[in-house]
Order: sequence, then C-alpha cells, then structure tokens
Amino acid sequence: LEYKLMTTYLSYLPKEKVIIDLKMNVDQRGSFTELIHTLNNGQVSINISKPGIVKGEHWHHSKWETFIVVAGHGLIQLRKEGTDEIWNYEVSGNRIQAVHMLPGYTHNIINLSETEDLVTVMYCNEVFNPDRADTYFDPVEKK
Repeated sequence: LEYKLMTTYLSYLPKEKVIIDLKMNVDQRGSFTELIHTLNNGQVSINISKPGIVKGEHWHHSKWETFIVVAGHGLIQLRKEGTDEIWNYEVSGNRIQAVHMLPGYTHNIINLSETEDLVTVMYCNEVFNPDRADTYFDPVEKK
C-alpha cells in the first residue's frame, strides 16, 4: 500500500518539485553530500576529493560503510585497531569496485591524482546522527 501511495503522490508532483537542491558540505578538500536517507537502511552519499587529498582517518564501533569510486584514481587504506598491518586497495573509476569499511578498522581514502577529482559513492548502514556519531579519529598510518 505504501508503495502505491508513494507512486501516486509522485505522479502528481508539480514541475518545480521534481528537482531538489541538496546540501553540499564544501571545504578546501572537496565536498561531501548526503544523497539519500532511508528509514531503516542507512544513507547514500557522494564524496568529492581534490587532487592529493586524504579523507577519513577514523573508525567506527558498529557503523560500516561501502566506498565505490566512480571517477578518478585513489587508494583506500584500512587498519584494524590495535594492529600495524595496513590493507591497501588501489581503486579507479575505470574499474568500479566496492570496498567495505569494516567496524573496528580505521580507514581513509586518498586521491592519487595530481589533476583530477576523486568521486566516491558511499553507503553507510545508518543515517548520520551527530548525537551518536560513532566516529573516532585515528590515522591509518602511524607516524
């Protein structure tokens, strides 16, 4: 029933309601935009990283994510908390792959290009809640 109600509602949308401006969170590193929120199945976002930029450097207790690079050339790194072993995954928009950010693993994504943006679709199993962020800073590579 809900599916049919939503379909009917959408079929009556006026022209000006068909397009929606999304909130882009922009800084010198690029941008992060939440695309879709679901009631019980998390969210989908898009992350754009400028050349040479590293994003992430954090881990989660129970939250998990999937990163899918759709344009550019990058490196995704994961390290299980309490260990020194780093898993490196070179990714590219020329070969679409999904890389899982596992709970308890600090992770980052690095734009390896000197000229092109790195565009990554990101799925997270829960919608971001600033009151329960479950996000803890820890660089993947210990200096």
